[in-house]
Order: sequence, then structure tokens, then C-alpha cells
Amino acid sequence: MPVDRYAEYTENRNGLEAGPRERLMPRTLQEQLDQVERDIKLFTEFDRAEKARLNCESYLWTAEDRIEWQETQSDNARRLRELLDEREALRRQLNL
Repeated sequence: MPVDRYAEYTENRNGLEAGPRERLMPRTLQEQLDQVERDIKLFTEFDRAEKARLNCESYLWTAEDRIEWQETQSDNARRLRELLDEREALRRQLNL
């Protein structure tokens, strides 16, 4: 059975139908905080990997590659700041 995109169902990686989208969203503040913590960890790990890549490969990059890398780093830093702010707001709501 194909996934009905208009019914807000999602497809998992195997192409099978998953539950409604709202089931995939964290429901409680603690679940939201856990998700934000995971996202922060992913962004931080990605940042470390990208900086390591810069140290190893940057001598091969064109000026356009460097500009693109800097733009990506700037976007990632902005998103990380947003996640950190969101984490602090959730912690205040949970009185942590």
C-alpha cells in the first residue's frame, strides 16, 4: 500500500509505512529535551569532523570550496546556538 503523503504518514527507510507523523514527534518536555540533546551532540560531532577535514584537505580546496565550507560552518553554528537556547528553555520549564 503506497504511503499517502496527504494523510501525513511517513515512510521508513525500508519503504514501509510508518505511523502518523505526530507519533514521531516528542510529546513530553523531557522527550523534547532528550531530542535536543541528541541534536546538539550530532552537530558538535559534525563540527569536529568538518574541522578535521579542513585541516587535512583544505590545501586542495578552491576559493569557492573554502567559501562554501565557511557558509556551512556559519549555518551550523547558528543552528547549534538555537539548539543550545532551546535546551536552556526546556531545562527552565523542567526546573533543571
